[in-house]
Amino acid sequence: SFFKLVAGFEPSVFGLPSSVLRPPSSVLGPRSSVFSTTQNQKNMKKITLLLVLLSFLVMASDAFAQLNTKKYDPETNVVIWPEAFHPDNTNFYVYNDIYINAPAEVVWQILIEATEWHEFYEGSQKPVVIEGGTQTLLSDGVTFEFKTMGINFEPTITEFVPNERLAWTIDRRRLRAWHAWVILPAEDGVKLVTAETQSGFLTTMQKWFQPNKLLNYHELWLFLIKERAEERVRNQASDSLGEL
Repeated sequence: SFFKLVAGFEPSVFGLPSSVLRPPSSVLGPRSSVFSTTQNQKNMKKITLLLVLLSFLVMASDAFAQLNTKKYDPETNVVIWPEAFHPDNTNFYVYNDIYINAPAEVVWQILIEATEWHEFYEGSQKPVVIEGGTQTLLSDGVTFEFKTMGINFEPTITEFVPNERLAWTIDRRRLRAWHAWVILPAEDGVKLVTAETQSGFLTTMQKWFQPNKLLNYHELWLFLIKERAEERVRNQASDSLGEL
């Protein structure tokens, strides 16, 4: 592996003199010992810089090779993008969708029950607080506290069409994002789409080193919403039968 290669390196591989591997000072004497120590320190600095550079290149190349989200397609797009957050004008775009055997109203309710997200979705890393704790459901124009991927955000709801569309905006110094949800009619239920665009320094770091993390989180979120919605439908059906 890369690290085994480094552990047993030959100095010449890195363009370094063979003096890196000098004999002990007892053989060369005091003056040679001083020279050897100074030279080795310089060589070790070179090696450290080379290792950092090589590690960066390895991680970056692996990361870009793993970018596998669906490409933005204007012909199939169902999100209403603000100009500033349009995929053509941002650095990062992720798309996920899933079919759910449940009515739009059930799926919508799960989406706006933000204070419960942490109970079933690990990407919500602490309970969501809406408008300072004065609300339990998302509504048009509210701001909420949401921790995900180790970072605290304060998104604002900027699109709110019950049972159809939900979107929020994040606008902070190192990250600007638009996260949209669209509920579309489908056979035996709905198709739930989620798409997000981002720009900024944090986005660049994510794109290089963890390009699929957001995509995978969203994939998991959709699956858990599907599971939760279909369970509610089954429970509702069971309750109705029990009343007969």
